[in-house]
Amino acid sequence: MPGNDKLESSIRMARADRKGVRLVMERPNGVLNTVAMRLVVSGKMQGQERRQLHSDVFTGNSVLALPDDFLPSAAQGWVRVVFSVADPTGGGARFLQRVSLVFEKGHQEVLWDDFSLQKGAVADFITLTWTVVE
Repeated sequence: MPGNDKLESSIRMARADRKGVRLVMERPNGVLNTVAMRLVVSGKMQGQERRQLHSDVFTGNSVLALPDDFLPSAAQGWVRVVFSVADPTGGGARFLQRVSLVFEKGHQEVLWDDFSLQKGAVADFITLTWTVVE
């Protein structure tokens, strides 16, 4: 449902504190039917876009440690999580997907999508973006 989502956030964080960052991905909560999900994490590192494919099939409840150089040494950067959601049978799905960006010193920012794939649709995306600024 629109309005129930928090798809992006801006976090104020000193460059020195951008190490030891983890993505904590919860298991989707709701009706998935025959949906399968793949995960791609991308970010900005030293002025360049960096993309990492992390999972052929995402099943949830996982923690992904980002390399210490994943967030840039520049004043602003971002981390983006994209789930490609595929439903080969077209049965539809409705679920809540939550992901937290957790910093080593304890700061945590949770984003979520109250996702709905209509019957007959075979694919869609969930995109969650954290912008990190000084």
